[in-house]
Amino acid sequence: MYRRGRENTLFWDGDLSATLDNHAKSAKDKVDAIHQDQFLATPIDDLVAHIVNDLYVTPLELYEDRAEMDQQEVRVDVSHNRNRNPFGDSGPIMIPGIKVTISIPYTGDPSLWKLKPNQWRSTIPHGDIRLPNRDGVGYLDIVIQQPADDPQQQIKAHLDDVLDGVRFYINSQSSQIEGHNQALEVNVRRLVEARRERLNKHDGLADFLNISMKRNNSAPSFKPIDIKKKLVKPLPPPPQSGYAAEPGITVEDYEHILSVIRHEGATFEATPKTYAVHDEEELRDIILAHLNGHYKGAASGEAFRKLGKTDIKIESDNRAAFIAECKVWRGASELSKAIDQLLGYLTWRDCKASVIIFNKHNKKFTELLEKTPEILKSHPRFKKYVKDVGEGEWHFEFMSKDDDSRLIQLRVYVFDIYHDSNA
Repeated sequence: MYRRGRENTLFWDGDLSATLDNHAKSAKDKVDAIHQDQFLATPIDDLVAHIVNDLYVTPLELYEDRAEMDQQEVRVDVSHNRNRNPFGDSGPIMIPGIKVTISIPYTGDPSLWKLKPNQWRSTIPHGDIRLPNRDGVGYLDIVIQQPADDPQQQIKAHLDDVLDGVRFYINSQSSQIEGHNQALEVNVRRLVEARRERLNKHDGLADFLNISMKRNNSAPSFKPIDIKKKLVKPLPPPPQSGYAAEPGITVEDYEHILSVIRHEGATFEATPKTYAVHDEEELRDIILAHLNGHYKGAASGEAFRKLGKTDIKIESDNRAAFIAECKVWRGASELSKAIDQLLGYLTWRDCKASVIIFNKHNKKFTELLEKTPEILKSHPRFKKYVKDVGEGEWHFEFMSKDDDSRLIQLRVYVFDIYHDSNA
């Protein structure tokens, strides 16, 4: 059996730990390299995903079940074999031989074939690496040649030995790479948030997310509910006119608004006979009145306004900072239309919203609860599922109708006020 030279050694010409460390350190440069206007105009999650995708290391994966073999006659030099050259002639001594090339597909970062992991062996596997083609698949070529009269079992034994080494090194690398990738998102998010905070302070924008909403101190408070805790699209271009700060309601105010809606919905469900007689507009007005009992607008004394038949809205400069849409459940298509209507409003970049669904006609309420999240996830402007808040309550992110960088935080409620009048 004749091995080839050092030029085709695997997993030995560089240090994986040092490479991953340098890779992780480059995250700060990538965060800081994004144009300021583009950085501020892009949602944090999109910035993080964009940079993580760029720095994510894809481990090697070998597909041995798809291996192919090529066999050909060659002449091999046996001058280094003492059994065939007992007198030590300088050679070459060429005799008939066989050359077998086993080609095994792989995916992953091809540079990893040269990097030594923390765990390694004294024996080094050899192979020739072909870089991935357009579909992302490369090939490991294991070349074995021996005299034609040597036992064929030697070829299999050598192949098994090489593959055993390759598997060991790939597994060792994967453990290190997994740790790197898991830490990557946390590190990048920290860097993105730190730069966002730094830019806001430098530009005097610390308060740009707040529309002033005066809390009515006489309104009752509610006990908070315990909540259970690969190609990314390129970043959108910077705004042509530069980034401009835009208003929005605070997360704290948003959560309080949602708690008011949640409390009212629970009241409806507790006495369905009382509320089932009301239509969408009347149910909306009940919620609207209670919201305005908690918040005061700067001019009119009402922070929340009617918009259309079933909508609730907080406005500033003709754009929405908060929108709520109230609907009686009439099927999946009506829910999708409600989302379309909500997303069609002119919104600020950080808009918070709610869709409130009342079940008045469906006995099978459990089926409705199962359907609702899937209907929302199938919407073309769906961005991300955030979490289940509780039974009949979900949090999503959607993109506004015409601008992917304008995200709408959407809390969806389904309240069961079905009442069988014949019961």
